[in-house]
Amino acid sequence: MTKVLIVDDESPVREAVKLLGEWERLGVTKVIEAQDGEEAKRIITKERPALILSDLQMPRCNGIELMEWVHTEAEASKLIVLTGYDEYSYMRRAIQLGSFDYLLKPIDPDVLNETLARALADVTPAEEDSILQIGAFIERHYAEELSLQGMSERFYLSREYISRRFKQQYGVNLSEYLLSIRMLEAKRLLETSRQRIYEVAQAVGFSDDKYFRKVFKKQVGITPNEYREQCQRLS
Repeated sequence: MTKVLIVDDESPVREAVKLLGEWERLGVTKVIEAQDGEEAKRIITKERPALILSDLQMPRCNGIELMEWVHTEAEASKLIVLTGYDEYSYMRRAIQLGSFDYLLKPIDPDVLNETLARALADVTPAEEDSILQIGAFIERHYAEELSLQGMSERFYLSREYISRRFKQQYGVNLSEYLLSIRMLEAKRLLETSRQRIYEVAQAVGFSDDKYFRKVFKKQVGITPNEYREQCQRLS
């Protein structure tokens, strides 16, 4: 799900961008609005839009302040500046904060859609790379408490997007992938170490060793003790 957020304190500007954008053609599934930077922060935290189009002059939290926040808190989101102020100082700061591009008001439909197309084309590979990063993160942090919501917050992608793209990439959902990594490590520890079963369970992310034994038997077909004995007989 590709989301776009339009941030401007002037309702007619937001409406114009919504009407002029060729959203369906560009693969955008949801267009959201915010009237200032403070409202935008709340929406960004919840919705994780791929692209943000933001005015510079707004009450409470202006465009530059919002960009500074996005730069540190929502780095995966790309930002396009909407401005009627063709001033070097604004553009210079916007560039420093990583603005993808800027659009001058009144918005030209052709320029808007060309800029949107370039920005969204740039977003897709970055999101795909994030899925691979999530897989690598699970492989390193399998012993920790991991969840789809946690990955959404860490990588600034929606839960729906992660769930769909992760299964496309790995052939299983995130929880199944995490479990497979934990089982592989558990088998390795049972084969190579003298750790007790509860210690193996804790080492691979299970706080309850009884639950670990149950899951292990379901996944492997035999209990952890039986697996260890089998490995010892074969060695």
